Amino acid sequence: MAVFNKAAVRRRRLFGLSVLAIGLTIGVGLLLWQATELTSVSKISDQIEQFKPMASGIRLALIGLLGVFWPRLVYLAHSLGQIDQEKRDSLLALRWRVVGWLLVIELMLGQNLLGRMFTVTTGPIA
Repeated sequence: MAVFNKAAVRRRRLFGLSVLAIGLTIGVGLLLWQATELTSVSKISDQIEQFKPMASGIRLALIGLLGVFWPRLVYLAHSLGQIDQEKRDSLLALRWRVVGWLLVIELMLGQNLLGRMFTVTTGPIA
């Protein structure tokens, strides 16, 4: 019976997070739609370009905070009974691997490192 309850709780959490993601997506879409109705697309594009460095800084700060608070989050999950001792130890060992991969993803996608590299390497040779 306890296994069924944990599965039901996980399903409810997943459903709640999915509804939250859909709601946030719709909300951002409505805000962008309203912005395009009130101003021109070029002004909005300029505003987005101005926001990009701050968004990159926020993403890097969140990755750093995850690296700093990872042990506390793992111990919290262990104390709440979500994970056992063996899983706790393996999660603590994975801390820097997760942070490293998040940084790689941020560099490749968020900072467009591959696009910049291809632009430099395919440019004119002079």
